[in-house]
Formats: sequence, C-alpha cells, structure tokens
Amino acid sequence: MTMATLAQGFMHLLLGSGSGTISYVNIPGVTNLNGGGFTPNKIDATDFDTPPGTREYISGPREPSPYTFDMHYEQGDTQQEAMFTAMAANTPLPFKATLGTGASGKQITFMAVPNLTLAAPVDGKVTYSGTLEPLAAPTREAQD
Repeated sequence: MTMATLAQGFMHLLLGSGSGTISYVNIPGVTNLNGGGFTPNKIDATDFDTPPGTREYISGPREPSPYTFDMHYEQGDTQQEAMFTAMAANTPLPFKATLGTGASGKQITFMAVPNLTLAAPVDGKVTYSGTLEPLAAPTREAQD
C-alpha cells in the first residue's frame, strides 16, 4: 500500500549561483510550490481521409508552465535578495526543486527570471508570492 507523502521536510526550492559548476542553496521561508508541466499544444491535421465528424492532430511545440511559490520574507537573506536583484535586472537564475532524498530522491532544474509580489497585512507576516517561468523545458532527474 502506498501512503501519501508529507511535503514538510520532503521538498525544497533552491537557488543556484556560480559559473561552470552551479552551487545550490535552499531558499528560506518557502511555504508551498506549485506548477510545472507543459501547456498543451496540438496542430490540426484533419484532411479528406479523416473519418467524418472527427479531427486528427499532430503534436506541436509546448511551453513549460510556470512554477509558483509563497515565502516568508526574511530581511537581508542572501538568496531572497539575489532574487529581488535578478527581478529588477531581468536576469535569469538557476533554480532547483528537490523531492525527497537518497536513492529515490528527484530534482527539477530550470532557469527563470523571478517575479515576486509583496503581501503585508497589518496584523500578519510579510510574505512574497513568486512566479518562475522556465526559459526552457525543466529537467527532472535523480538528485546529484
């Protein structure tokens, strides 16, 4: 019987830096991560040989869907500040989402320009909602 997996402690969103070999560091305060996959895209290939009342399609190019996340703001944090700087300069950064650890752990890597939106209710905590739109298809593989 397969059991559900608790996300807390199982998943992390990391920010990469460096040239050549990229070094990844956990982004603190992330409370959820959503997204991934691809937008559907099909090209109509219906012709006179297609059975009446139906259509035929061929696969077309697909765009990677964005990842979204929420995080607690941690004033002066190096990784969070790097994302604000990259957003202002429209500079892509390397990101990695990790799922689990050990031999069955997976990672998803991609490049994206972060977009961060502030939320600060008077009686609550300061948070940011982030959107990461991959510049190319993310890679899902075993963790290194």
